Amino acid sequence: MFKFGLRCLLLCFWFFSSCPSARALIIINEFLADPPGGLSGDANADGTGSTSQDEFVELFNTSDTSVDISGWTLSDEYKVRHVFPAGSVILAHELFIVFGGGSPAGLDYLWQVASTGALGLNNSGDVLVLSDDLDQVMTEVSYGAEANSDQSLVRDPETDPDAGFVQHTQLADASGLLFSPGFLVSGSSGRAVVPEPLSLFCLGWGMSFSLWQRRKLGLPG
Repeated sequence: MFKFGLRCLLLCFWFFSSCPSARALIIINEFLADPPGGLSGDANADGTGSTSQDEFVELFNTSDTSVDISGWTLSDEYKVRHVFPAGSVILAHELFIVFGGGSPAGLDYLWQVASTGALGLNNSGDVLVLSDDLDQVMTEVSYGAEANSDQSLVRDPETDPDAGFVQHTQLADASGLLFSPGFLVSGSSGRAVVPEPLSLFCLGWGMSFSLWQRRKLGLPG
């Protein structure tokens, strides 16, 4: 009886530990370190082109649950550039943008402006680090001079956590776009593929939580 109970306990532990951690599945999907000059570089849609305020970092939640990132930080190689305020949530399979500054307007996706007033992304190379509220590194991206090209760097394929970064115009469906904060040029909704059977329990809970979170935020279900 004891052995049977122990086996059940170990099985339950293995099952729940196998559910993917949403905290570990927030990725940096796209970033713009070198905005083009003039209105062609107006990534934040505030009507003004700026080589600093139009910098952005695009995050993507690859998991099946909404993730509260309140207290998390976004840093470069030199210092913390943004602290996510209370109530910051990335919905399941959704994008979330942090702009360097400005007054973004008319955007139909979740975004924030860097709390320090700038992202300070070096054109010739830098390191982007996303850390949780306990200062544990969740994800980081290093880049070099390839970012100094008047366009963003983006994963190819988009939202794939194992994909490398390419210049935005190299995406198959980019059609000349230099950046695309808040949407995927592939036309995909960004939804993840059907999970493996082991993840079905996590998915069921995650979908219900995501629906609750959407209603809480006043978003459509």
